[in-house]
Amino acid sequence: MTDFVETTILTCRPGSVPGVVAHLDGLLAGQPGFIGCWTTEIGALDRVVVCFVYPAETAPVRVDWPDHRQGVAKIERSLWQVHGGTVPQPGAHGTIYEWRVYDILPGCEARVVGLMEEALPARSVVSPAYVVMTSCDGASRLCHVWPYETLAARAGKRREALESGVWPPPGILNYIGAMHSTLLVPTAFSPSR
Repeated sequence: MTDFVETTILTCRPGSVPGVVAHLDGLLAGQPGFIGCWTTEIGALDRVVVCFVYPAETAPVRVDWPDHRQGVAKIERSLWQVHGGTVPQPGAHGTIYEWRVYDILPGCEARVVGLMEEALPARSVVSPAYVVMTSCDGASRLCHVWPYETLAARAGKRREALESGVWPPPGILNYIGAMHSTLLVPTAFSPSR
């Protein structure tokens, strides 16, 4: 069975993130498949990231998202296919989540997925991925999310993975374009923390 993740990124007007998060707290509680809610700490600011996970045969959850009246300037929804057995689970994973998104060069999707899946077991010894997924809509993208206890722990684990040679996956840089990284912090009501 293939699992999917649906992400919704709410870009908020400056100063409106606390109100949007408070609105989402009541809105998302008890929603089937709701797995996480984070706000941006470093990277593109004033964003709230919400994730749902569900099996292929399940329809996405319909959510009445906050709008411009609550301070939302833009809503971006994406559907992702999970790879490498990294289906996100609720629980305590870390206080910082690194959200990395890479553009995949046209025609290179299968190679990128294969290289990621080959490298994940060794990389997971250093620190496990929360999820690895590729886009099902829009531009071809790879997203991998890594939880860490602190920013210092993130730096140490990344250094260890690089120095040991287990990361990045050998050869993957030949198949990816632009790379983006954002550091997220879980909201108080996020099932994944």
